[in-house]
Amino acid sequence: MSFKIEITEEKKNPLIDRIEIAFRVDHFGAGTPNRLDVKKKIAALKSSDENLTIVKKLDTSFGSSYSLGKVYIYGNEKELQFFEPFHIKVRNLEKEKRVEIYQLKRRKEPYKHLFKP
Repeated sequence: MSFKIEITEEKKNPLIDRIEIAFRVDHFGAGTPNRLDVKKKIAALKSSDENLTIVKKLDTSFGSSYSLGKVYIYGNEKELQFFEPFHIKVRNLEKEKRVEIYQLKRRKEPYKHLFKP
């Protein structure tokens, strides 16, 4: 799928050691792009670590050919684990890992090792 990403706002948050980016994705004639594809493209644009990049929000209004979103790029793993809620961290993983994490959590088995790259 081809789409174009335009960064509309970029802000540094030194207290939390992250960069907060607001962006617009143009995807004319196609559906909303996958979070993982957007995450990879923004990580490549900002030359940052993909594992420390979190797509916080990706919204498309009905009938529009663009999406608005928010991405956080953390400076280290410790800050990411502390500030991001469980469901957001899981959304930013591949489908196989997501399914495995939810199965392990349901059985009350350890699953935190699956968040590591």
